[in-house]
Amino acid sequence: MKKICFVILSVLLCGCSSTKDVEEKKTIYKDGTYTSTAQGYGGNFEVQTILKDDKIVDVIVKEHNETPSIGGVAIEQIITKMKEKNTYDVDVISGATKTSQGMIAAVEDSMKNAKNTTK
Repeated sequence: MKKICFVILSVLLCGCSSTKDVEEKKTIYKDGTYTSTAQGYGGNFEVQTILKDDKIVDVIVKEHNETPSIGGVAIEQIITKMKEKNTYDVDVISGATKTSQGMIAAVEDSMKNAKNTTK
């Protein structure tokens, strides 16, 4: 009889704790579109970072003055890397260092602004 009561009590306690864990799940970033300015080789340009469920959904670069065959290509490569790795912390593209650094800094700024500060 004691064993049966112990088993039932154990099952009930386990069930309660797992529900509580699910309810307390917090996100790191608030969902939304965040805009920052990047400084590239050809000047400043606007970068929008779209976050959903703690993931980089997309990075959109508005009009820019980067050299299409160098900086323009680097922008696309940086965006692909960021989305694949889900971070702004990616390697710069050789030959387009200034553009790469600007993109990385802009997305980093957006993600810092999106940080969920609620407890």
